Amino acid sequence: MSHWDDLLGHAFGLLLGRPLAEFDTAGTYAVFHYDDETAGEAIEDLDPGELVADVNGRSGDLGGDWLHPDRWMPDLARSAFVATQVRPAALQPLITATTDERAVVWGRDIGRALKAGSLSLDELSPDGYRRYPHLLLRPRTDGSLLDAMRAATWTMSAPDGLSDIGDSLVRHGYVEPGVSVVDPRWESTLDQIGDDALRRHLRGLCLDARWARMTGAYYLGPGDCPGDLQPIADLPGSSVIAGWEFGEGQGATAVVLLSGPSAG
Repeated sequence: MSHWDDLLGHAFGLLLGRPLAEFDTAGTYAVFHYDDETAGEAIEDLDPGELVADVNGRSGDLGGDWLHPDRWMPDLARSAFVATQVRPAALQPLITATTDERAVVWGRDIGRALKAGSLSLDELSPDGYRRYPHLLLRPRTDGSLLDAMRAATWTMSAPDGLSDIGDSLVRHGYVEPGVSVVDPRWESTLDQIGDDALRRHLRGLCLDARWARMTGAYYLGPGDCPGDLQPIADLPGSSVIAGWEFGEGQGATAVVLLSGPSAG
């Protein structure tokens, strides 16, 4: 492992409450992200080719220094689409898991159906009685917990691409110098991270509830799942490792351990 893999692994272990080596290595670890601005709009521009493409390898960074999903390499084939309310009949055979209110369908299965002509984009578009199946984006990762945590915390290219949200709030006059904007639950944990740039970056992902409504993220903690990602947590063999929320419910990210068919 590289020096930065060691630094990141130690920091992630602190955030998760135990070293990464103590987590199950038999399953696949993945990241899922919900963004209310793009979750439904993505349906209109779906490319069946992208939905069936195998996207393999370690997490990548498309550039930037902020916490934005545009930095991720998307894995649409293994992303999830959650259908609610009325579902087109052609979608029924593709459902991976369902409850009375929601059904989960994988991107690759939608892509195959679109290419085969058994499903059309018109059937997935909204009308007066049906809502979009909305996208829970899965970025490309290599299946390890270390890489899933890299993507979830936007440290894929660290030390490049790290941000300092606390300093930005001070420079723009929102916060007085020396005033912490971090959730007190995580202050002592973050203080144990030896690299200053990494510590400052991860502080921006552990803001208190007030500041996380404006920027950065609110860290729910180990095992806690944001509500928008509950359909993934409910999949058979799935367990949530950690979760974050953004804004006032506009976005959420979760690292999840998948096993069996859900692992893709």
